Amino acid sequence: MNSYGSEVPGKFGEWNRREIADYLAPFRRAADAVEASQLDYTILRPAWLTDRDEVDYETTERNEPFKGTEVSRKSVADLIVKLIDSPKRALHGNLGVNKPNTDGDKPYFM
Repeated sequence: MNSYGSEVPGKFGEWNRREIADYLAPFRRAADAVEASQLDYTILRPAWLTDRDEVDYETTERNEPFKGTEVSRKSVADLIVKLIDSPKRALHGNLGVNKPNTDGDKPYFM
């Protein structure tokens, strides 16, 4: 799927678009510019962030359906540290980040 607003499937995707689609265009343009550049990059697209004290996440590629509805900030930080330690791990990657088994109509806290 080509835009962040349309990659999230199902009822969660519908809810997500209602909540934030109007805000995503600048991020989409920025990601497109980075991907078209000669830069080394990794783009992260986390699900809705929580403050849970846990590290539990999975990733999806840009053109795969996004999974889950949430992910902890601590999980995203863990992924960032791993990418810094191994920069080629997701070089030129565009990764969705979510907590496994959090599929639903919207994040639990909404």
